[in-house]
Amino acid sequence: MNDANWPGPDSRPAILTVARPAEAGRGNTVFGGWIMAQFDHAAGRAGRGIAGQCVIRAVQEMQFHAALPVGSDFAVHAREISRGRTSFTLELVGLANPDHAPVLIATARFIMVAIDEQGGPRALVA
Repeated sequence: MNDANWPGPDSRPAILTVARPAEAGRGNTVFGGWIMAQFDHAAGRAGRGIAGQCVIRAVQEMQFHAALPVGSDFAVHAREISRGRTSFTLELVGLANPDHAPVLIATARFIMVAIDEQGGPRALVA
């Protein structure tokens, strides 16, 4: 991650959810696939806020840093870190228990593409 202070205490997450028992694997922790799905939702929500209709072009990188215990609040924060003509890159951070002593669960970079009504690439507004 580029900034040790991000996300800060006043940073609003793209999504906030609870890790439920139905998502658990062995050891009372959540499946990595569920965490990846939450990152997908967060990227879509953040991307629409930045560029309107858009799609995920690629997950450039995703790293898991700790297991997510069942029952934990789980927040995914997203921010734009670079921009091209039709695409932009989001940096995402997933935190357990974001209101207390947050625990870094996962980080990722998603490449997003703005699309038009026909689903083709659309130029981003400056």
